[in-house]
Amino acid sequence: MKYFIFVLLCLGPLSGGAQKLDSLNADSSKKESAIRLNTVIIRGQRPLIERRVDGIVFNAESLLPAAGADASDILRKIPMLSVDGNNNLMVRGSAKVKVLIDGKPSEIYAPSVADALRAIRAEQIAKVEVITDPSAKYDAQETDAVINIITKKLKQNITNANIGGVLGNRGENIMGDIHHQQGVWQVHGDGFIQGYRNRNGTVLLRNTAASSLRQKAETRQTGRYIFGGINLICRLDSLNNLNAGFRVGQYTSVVNSVSDTYDTVFLFQRLMKTPVQGSGQTYNVGFDGQSNNKKNEYSLLGMYADQQTNTNYALQQNAPDKSPYQETFAGTVVTKDLTLQADYAHAFSNDGKWESGAKLSSKNVHDINLYAPDAGRSATFNYNNTIFAAYTNLSNHLGSWGWSTGLRYEKTTLNAIFRDAMGGERSFNNWVPYALVQLTLSDNTSLKLSYTQKIVRPFVSYLDPTVNTSDSLTLQHGNPDLSPEITRRYQFSYSVNDPKFFRDLTLFFNDNRNTIENIRNPLANGRLESTWKNVGINQRLGLSATFNWKPGPAFLLGGTLTGQYVHLASKAMDLTHNGFMQLLTMNASYKMPRGYSLNFYGYFNANDLSLQGYRQGWKFYNMTLNKKFRNERLMLSLRAEAFLTRYTYNAEIIATSGYAQRQTTRYQNQNLRLSVTYKIGKSEIKAPATRSVDQ
Repeated sequence: MKYFIFVLLCLGPLSGGAQKLDSLNADSSKKESAIRLNTVIIRGQRPLIERRVDGIVFNAESLLPAAGADASDILRKIPMLSVDGNNNLMVRGSAKVKVLIDGKPSEIYAPSVADALRAIRAEQIAKVEVITDPSAKYDAQETDAVINIITKKLKQNITNANIGGVLGNRGENIMGDIHHQQGVWQVHGDGFIQGYRNRNGTVLLRNTAASSLRQKAETRQTGRYIFGGINLICRLDSLNNLNAGFRVGQYTSVVNSVSDTYDTVFLFQRLMKTPVQGSGQTYNVGFDGQSNNKKNEYSLLGMYADQQTNTNYALQQNAPDKSPYQETFAGTVVTKDLTLQADYAHAFSNDGKWESGAKLSSKNVHDINLYAPDAGRSATFNYNNTIFAAYTNLSNHLGSWGWSTGLRYEKTTLNAIFRDAMGGERSFNNWVPYALVQLTLSDNTSLKLSYTQKIVRPFVSYLDPTVNTSDSLTLQHGNPDLSPEITRRYQFSYSVNDPKFFRDLTLFFNDNRNTIENIRNPLANGRLESTWKNVGINQRLGLSATFNWKPGPAFLLGGTLTGQYVHLASKAMDLTHNGFMQLLTMNASYKMPRGYSLNFYGYFNANDLSLQGYRQGWKFYNMTLNKKFRNERLMLSLRAEAFLTRYTYNAEIIATSGYAQRQTTRYQNQNLRLSVTYKIGKSEIKAPATRSVDQ
């Protein structure tokens, strides 16, 4: 938001003729003229959406606030973005999205992106950068798009605090934050506590040549999240900053389940209790600065995270005419992550820019699995993964043309030890090219073509070969021989950034020749083996259409429709699966008199295809009524989620030559919640003159 200051000098009424003027001039040497200074502050708004070569900037300060709203609610209003009911992000049909907060990895805030989004109040957000064509600067790992959430900065010595809470039929939370600036120091702190409860159910039907099984299960889950942190910023001068932060989190959950299994008659019942406890802390320190001419930018970042998760279960299986079978499991996973990163950028006088940098990431996982009474299944799994990356990227403009090109090198070294047996060290070297060309047709219309490669390294759970039988009908284990996926990604887009009516049309093609797929194979007695393999081809040709209409300050309507044709194939397994996938998101908001406003969001996707089957589409929607009181300190909101149906049903269907399976899950997604937030301290930060937005 720009501030334009006009100073009007009011010298008082001048009346009379030449005589009075002469008299005033004669007396000017004897007394000082009275001068009154009036300051008028005129605040103008930036456009809601601004275009950049590699994406867009969404100015969130233009949105209507809502009590209890967090970062996920802001992201739901941004073109091209889709956010489901569990805060999972997608951009143009891809879930491979990297989230940054003030340019730093979201892992600083919380172990998962969903938890990090809950930790940031919507009103803290100044703008969101949506980078749909990430350059060589960004990690090649699962980075089809980058979301950078930029929070508001204090402009003067002040203390601000906020406290809020949510009451609902499926959970409640309380959160607060405080921000203080004094001289060169800024302190930001926040805390979040959430309790939740769910009741879900599943019905599984499985048919093989030798058997037909049916299993019905009911689960109840309760849990609690607690996390918070503090961040300290020291402005060394107007160009250089030091920052340091610490965050801590803890969560607990308990799942109780009862399942009954049948063929032609009742076979057995399984009772299971699964408590989970986790905790962790994250430390980060950084430096960012500019040269005196502001043409050179440099930054350093160090981050260390230490997390531990304890997962236990106790099960009892009862079958007719048999003694009860009892089993216990105790698992501990300790994860330690270290990241060191350095970046440098030089701006040329003709709007060109050269960027380069390096990054070192190290992950160590120690996994202990203890079973009783079958101690022979107990095992330890140690995993060490080190990634060294270096990049260079150059961008410039020439008339109506803009371009950006770069190269990133990533060397991956991993070592796995299972039951004290060395799995051998493996190393992967990946050169990741990047190229983008943009043609500006008019002030707000452009064409863009881009190409890059992306990597998906297997998750630790995909690699751990420990056999898990907590599901009585499935033997689950990882595959330590997995290799990273390589995807070639092509995009062509047409964009019109009209201040009132933004629209974008993008055609994309993803070509993956060694995709990692979850493969299920039939075993004896109707059981399945579930593991992961690099099995073949995953190609996607898609079209994404986005619009955002804001005819005035009171109304906003937006939506994105993405459709893609998917081709999945594996020669080794003699399998092919082709089909269409669609995803539609809609959002709307309307400002009413007396501080009321109304928001709507809908997320609707069609079948999600896999090599051996598909999962039915997911539907999520909510409507929120907000009330902002005149003092602008107190806000209330009432939100209804999935209010038309009590439960949401979703089925996964698998069909191969060896077996057929349908598993239908009932989710308790209907939710009604009341939220309240209250501001403490100065309700609005104003300054006579500021830059538009801090970078």
